[in-house]
Amino acid sequence: MERAKTTAWQALVLLVSVVAAGPGASAQSGQSAIPSSGSAAYDRLDLTTPEAALRQFLGAYRRGDYVTAFWILAPASQQAFQAHLMRFDLSKIARVSVTGAMTHAPEMIPPVNRLEQTDPSFSFAYAMQVARRLDIMPLNLAGMPEDMSPAVVPRLGTRVQLADGQVEIAMPLQAYRAPVVFRMVRSPQGRWRVQQVLPPGGHVESLPFGLPTD
Repeated sequence: MERAKTTAWQALVLLVSVVAAGPGASAQSGQSAIPSSGSAAYDRLDLTTPEAALRQFLGAYRRGDYVTAFWILAPASQQAFQAHLMRFDLSKIARVSVTGAMTHAPEMIPPVNRLEQTDPSFSFAYAMQVARRLDIMPLNLAGMPEDMSPAVVPRLGTRVQLADGQVEIAMPLQAYRAPVVFRMVRSPQGRWRVQQVLPPGGHVESLPFGLPTD
């Protein structure tokens, strides 16, 4: 009898707790459905939709926060960047010719003792900072605001849903004769990432920047 009273009391306490929490409780639970990555800084990024992830990427890239921009690249694109850097194939990560890439290699490939961290995101940041100084950035966002929120930039571009579940967003940019295509992919944990940045005339098989070679 005493045990039955205890069970009933526990059920009453649980019911009161749910009612007191209100409708926001279930919404908050839904937001936390994506498992933590182990990085609070990364988990704070809004990668819930292709558009949200692209806004985060463009904003970080525009303001020179290349470490964060690297985080938003899909794993395959991150690995491709590292491979290009190790092979001195800088024409895949900056607007330089194949023959002229070696001229910039000593500058763009950072000595380990000059990096704050040995994490690949810092190597990416180092290379992008040099490319910015030399005006050979792989993605030219001239004229774009650093604040890419919907209030400032209501519409990014034209969205196309692909059969494989990926999403392409064709975005007109001031520096290009035609829209730049951003291919977005979804991670197994449900976060959207940038798989490829494809400018007009670029190569679809090259990650992360499908830069033209001519």
